[in-house]
Amino acid sequence: MNFKEYYQDTKQKIEEKMHQFNEKLIQEKNPLLKENFEYFEELNKDGKLVRGTLVNLGYYLLKEDRDYSLDLSLAYEVFQTGILVHDDIIDHDDKRRGKDTIHYANRKKYEKVSSNGEEVNHLGDSIAICMGDYGLFEANKIIADAYQKDPNLGKILSYFNQTVLTTIKGELIDVILPFQGKYNLLDTKKIEKDIMEIYRLKTSHYTIIGPMSVGLLLAGAKDSMLKEIEDFGEKVGIAFQIQDDILGIYPSAMEKDKGSDIKEFKQTILYSHILNTDYKDEFLKIYGKEDLKEKEIIRIQELFQEAGSYDYAMNLMNKMYDEGLVILKNIQWIPEEKKEIIKGFVEYLRTRNK
Repeated sequence: MNFKEYYQDTKQKIEEKMHQFNEKLIQEKNPLLKENFEYFEELNKDGKLVRGTLVNLGYYLLKEDRDYSLDLSLAYEVFQTGILVHDDIIDHDDKRRGKDTIHYANRKKYEKVSSNGEEVNHLGDSIAICMGDYGLFEANKIIADAYQKDPNLGKILSYFNQTVLTTIKGELIDVILPFQGKYNLLDTKKIEKDIMEIYRLKTSHYTIIGPMSVGLLLAGAKDSMLKEIEDFGEKVGIAFQIQDDILGIYPSAMEKDKGSDIKEFKQTILYSHILNTDYKDEFLKIYGKEDLKEKEIIRIQELFQEAGSYDYAMNLMNKMYDEGLVILKNIQWIPEEKKEIIKGFVEYLRTRNK
């Protein structure tokens, strides 16, 4: 079985689990709650479910009864929805997967009642924070309910919650760094180290290490096995985020607003590299502007290429993917046919355009 086949099969099974979960979620009778549970249910739909698939794959590396891990896959995806609700507030995003974000949907509803914009925005954000929290704790409940008789439950919950905590650490740095950068509070020689720390804490743990490792723990993995998967996942997760940042600047197929990363003053490897070149001054006159013009977006793209920042990021991305594959090759306890599925996953990430 190759990764594409594995992914499609597992994705369908997780979707069935998610449908059952969503059906129960929207049975809420209290109208003050029901509407927002329906918003949450909408955000649960139509996801790629890659992280849930990695939970299943982590379990499958040691066990054959893959369906046993599906509740854990569901929990990870519900956690993802919850943390993305918070992320949408932080990023001021109005849309998620083509649908209104929870804070924005509530703002639209209540601005018809109150002309006090600050009051309405606060209400929308507060409701969304509560719903994001709900998703995080619902994920814990799914795990506890599904695996209460499993001897590995304690280890799974501990690792899962550590993944959440590690992700939040990365998000905190990601929130603070752009502000410090905008007001010249950063040492440009050291900023790449901070950005790589965001990639490691946030993307690597949240996207690769966390899901694969909790799946492994459900299967009874040893600490030494987890360490090797963590080493692999760290490299691949960093590569994935570098690639995401490149696609954010050159978004021919990205499902996001063109220029949004530029407006947000997003801290990336491209950004840290260009700050140490002769193109810095021209770059900083545009990067972070709210009222971006099309020609300014194009100029930022050109500056990254002229400064060598684009090539630097691409080379680092490929280096990380390649190092991850070397680590995978040297892991002795994973059967070769299952390694091929993981290799297919890495190739799936490396060749994506959105």
